[in-house]
This record gives sequence, C-alpha cells and structure tokens, in this order.
Amino acid sequence: MFEDTSLAQGTTATLKSIAELNQLETRVRRVLAMTLSSALRVAVVRRGEGPGSSFEVTVQAGATDHRFLAGWAGEGWPGDVKEMVGLAPGVEVALAANLSDGARDWLARRGIGWADEAGHAEIVRPSGLLISREPGSQPSRAAQSSTRWSRSTLAAAEAALSGTVPTVEKIEKATGLSRNSTATALHKLERLGFLQRPRALRGPMSGRQLANAEALLAAYVDASADQRSKSPKLLVHRLWVGDALETLRTEIAPALNATKAKWATTGVAASILLAPYLSDVTTLGIYVDMDLFSDKARLASRLGGRIVERGQVIEVRPLPTPTTATGPVVEGIHIALPVRVYADLLSSGGRAAEAAQHLKEVRRIGSGT
Repeated sequence: MFEDTSLAQGTTATLKSIAELNQLETRVRRVLAMTLSSALRVAVVRRGEGPGSSFEVTVQAGATDHRFLAGWAGEGWPGDVKEMVGLAPGVEVALAANLSDGARDWLARRGIGWADEAGHAEIVRPSGLLISREPGSQPSRAAQSSTRWSRSTLAAAEAALSGTVPTVEKIEKATGLSRNSTATALHKLERLGFLQRPRALRGPMSGRQLANAEALLAAYVDASADQRSKSPKLLVHRLWVGDALETLRTEIAPALNATKAKWATTGVAASILLAPYLSDVTTLGIYVDMDLFSDKARLASRLGGRIVERGQVIEVRPLPTPTTATGPVVEGIHIALPVRVYADLLSSGGRAAEAAQHLKEVRRIGSGT
C-alpha cells in the first residue's frame, strides 16, 4: 500500500512559509526600530502571505499617525529592489539588509523611501515624517549578518544589554562563565563593532563600553533566533487549571521549584507578567537546565502532561545561556531576562511581535540600563 504524502508535504511547506514570513516581519520591525526614535510607537501589519508580501506601517508621533506601505528587498542590490517593486506595486518605503548605492539611486528616482539594517535611511512622507540617517561607522555587512554566536557570546551580550557593564570582571560575575570564555566573548563583540574602548587606557574608564545598544540588540535577536531554531524542544499537552497563567502559578512553578533546577518562562506568558499587552496564552514557553531536560518523560510528568508530536500547549527548551534564568521572580514564577523574552517574542511574529515592542518600551530593553 502506498501512502499519499502530498498533504503532509503541503503542510510542511506551509509551515515553513509561515516561519519565514514571521522571520521577515521580525526583520522589518528591527529595521524600523533602528531607524526611528525610540520615543515613537510603530505598528506593523503584514499584508499578504506569499512572494511580494508587503507591510502596512503606522508611526505614531504625538497626535499624528504617519502611514506608509513597506516592502522587503532582500540583500539590497538593484535587482532586489526592482523585483520587490514589481511584486508589490504601491510600496512607498523599501527595507533591506544593506542597500547598495545603485539601489538607493534607483529608489530615489522613483520617489520611494528606504532604510536598511546597516542603519542608513531616507524616508520623506507627505504627512510630515522625515528620516535621514547616514551612520559614520557601522559594523560591516558580514558582521551584521553573522548569527553564529557561541553560547558565551550570547550570554555576554545578554548581560550587557541587561545593564551589566561590559568588563571582563563584571560579565564573568554576571554570567558564571570562565575568565577565558568571558574575555573571548567580549573581544568578539568589540571586533563586531558593538563594544568600544574609550581613549583612556588606564583607570576606571578604561574598560569597554556599549558602542551602539540598538545594533547590539538587533544582532542579539538574530543570533538568539538562530540558536532557538536549532535547539531541541519537548512538546507537552495537558489541561489547564483555569488558564495557562493560573496553571503556571499554582501547579507548574511549584513542581519545577521543587526540583531546585534552574528554569524560566518566556514568550507571551512572560510578557504578560513583565509588561501586560496580550491577554491570552496559547502556548507556554519554558526553559529548563539540561539536567532536567535530559529526562523528558520525567519532565513531562512534572509539568502535569504527556509528550506529543503536535497539539502542544507547552514547549520546553534547554536554557540557552547561563544568564537566561536570572530574570525576575513573580509569585514563584521564574521569568527569563526581559531581553531574552523580547527576542523570543520577535521570533514568534504576529501579535507576539507587537507585545515585544511594548515590552521593549516598558522595560527599556536595549538601553543598556
């Protein structure tokens, strides 16, 4: 008997497409966050689900809403922007990884604004929105696109973005990394242009400092998403007691706390506890240390559920860094560091990405304080 796999293949392709669109939406939001002032509120709504998808953007400045249609032009070569405009006619602002001079000229001749992940921007809207940026010193295209960070580099970035001064001594203490791993991680972040040393070579001001917190945050989000996509995960189904947050507070958190293991919740549930924006939790995201994660059957039992291949309401992953579980504790619920929650929400896309923007504003994520 031959099995018809066409439906399964079609479903897999659809899921892959949805994941790619969510990732693209995350990049669109990140470019806008890098380009616009942190005092402005930005809403992004995806329009369309296939090639040529565009994004309705609303920038709220005081009592004025500036609206425009944005499209993604890939790497940013002239051929990329021409293809984007052909697939999504009516686009008013082109976004890309790093727009070439030729691509910018082509867009300018057609009255289309632009912005890219390198921090360049030229957007002029009839509503009065005027953005013009030409950074003097930015990490190279290769540096910005590199998401292959080690666990120690992610931990160092996580700590620095959470307010730890990026010196070897303080990052080592905050992360629990070895002295060598800490020094290597900070050297990489400095080489990529995210950290810098002041001119003083001695004294209290001689250590590294954040060169561009927004750029580091954007790179950290990319690297976190890459790490998350490769991370093993345990899918669990169970019945809620009331709702997901109530079950987390009354049953799951006490069960995990009893193990004395390190753990933390992330995603929408964590965002509700840190900076309420969404109200419903469809899937509970939890990180646990590797010792607890290694015995999956026992872990699922502690969570009060059973292991499934689909239809999960809980997703469990190993702790991505030593610092992830050092966030606040609310009513016995351990919450991941806000910067990690922010990155995970962006990776999910949709309404979760909106919650990420709200969390960023409320918790001042990326400010280095």
